[in-house]
Amino acid sequence: MEPKTLANHLSAASIAWRPGIAMALLMGYFVLFGMTVGGQGVLWADIIHTLRISEGAFGSVQLLPPLIAMGLLVLGGPLTVRFGKKRLAITGLIVLGLSSLGLAAASDFLSFSIALALSGLGFGAVEMAMNSATLDWEQQTQRPVMNLMHAGFSGGAVTGAFAAGGLLQTGWIYAHVLWLLAAFCAIALLATLPARYPPAAPTHTTHNGAGAALRLLIDRRALLAFAVLSMFGVVGESVANTWSVIYLRDLGAAAFVGGTAYALFNGTMFVGRLANAPFVARFGARTSLLTSGTLVIIAGLLLIIPDSIPAAVVAFALAGLGVAGVVPTALSEAARHAPGSSGAVTGAIMAVTYLSFVVCAPLIGWIAELVSLQTALLTVALSGIGIVGLARGIAR
Repeated sequence: MEPKTLANHLSAASIAWRPGIAMALLMGYFVLFGMTVGGQGVLWADIIHTLRISEGAFGSVQLLPPLIAMGLLVLGGPLTVRFGKKRLAITGLIVLGLSSLGLAAASDFLSFSIALALSGLGFGAVEMAMNSATLDWEQQTQRPVMNLMHAGFSGGAVTGAFAAGGLLQTGWIYAHVLWLLAAFCAIALLATLPARYPPAAPTHTTHNGAGAALRLLIDRRALLAFAVLSMFGVVGESVANTWSVIYLRDLGAAAFVGGTAYALFNGTMFVGRLANAPFVARFGARTSLLTSGTLVIIAGLLLIIPDSIPAAVVAFALAGLGVAGVVPTALSEAARHAPGSSGAVTGAIMAVTYLSFVVCAPLIGWIAELVSLQTALLTVALSGIGIVGLARGIAR
């Protein structure tokens, strides 16, 4: 397609789509993503108790979803070019709904593992579609909304955690909560079918072929730095998603207290993401990331106070505030270094980010089994140190 023809095509596509409707749909994905993660985070303690899964085995099998999602994200550039972001979202919603039904029906470790693998495929496809389409939205409208979108994820996680904890407290079993999450996936799917996505900028073919994500990281050191920053940023998120309720239950907290603490983590992350965009605009990405790392370090130190439920609750709240701005800041900053390659940039950053989810769950699970879960949670403070170290190298 000639440049003039391509420009005309994009102009026509821009008229056909509606920014407000597209933004509402994309926000819906982030909220649904958060509700699923938040609900599951509260349900894990009941699931592993019912299925009699040890902490080490549970931590090990938790590497399946991020590992599968990471493989999908590495192919982000060619997948979005070949199939389109809308088809990826539709596929991801279907698979994510099926994974919730699979978790509800799981009766042993094998069926639980298969359902987790499905969730990784669903999460990866939806993550790819919603983040890259949001970058397209930003580039088309020249309005930064990535922090707002990720705040939607956090708000969804708060809702999911509170709802799951409350429903369990009223007598629901975890399978019923998972059925409800699957129903929300179906609603999002129906809303997606008639929708028009934001048009992408002209595609840089060198950034969207096979191996595009890896080439971007190799060719552009700044993107690699943002990818590793993002990876450190989700360590606290990974710990909270998988282990916060389990840890609090180990300390003797009731199911509702564990769910409330997890909701508080996502609540402070929601507030932090809403505040991060104006904070970055005023003080810059470097200051935002340094502040994030410092808060995560403090949270990690609070988690090593022995046998203290209040200290653990405060730690998870601070961790949520600390990790809030890391991933959206990294994505938006990275996109500025590679315009026209939203799929490859999203794939590159998020594939490296998912390494945290791959490594953290089994690492913490086995340290918990061999030493203690509290010792394993030192990884939170270490991730904060990593964020501060890398952020110091970013230009003011």
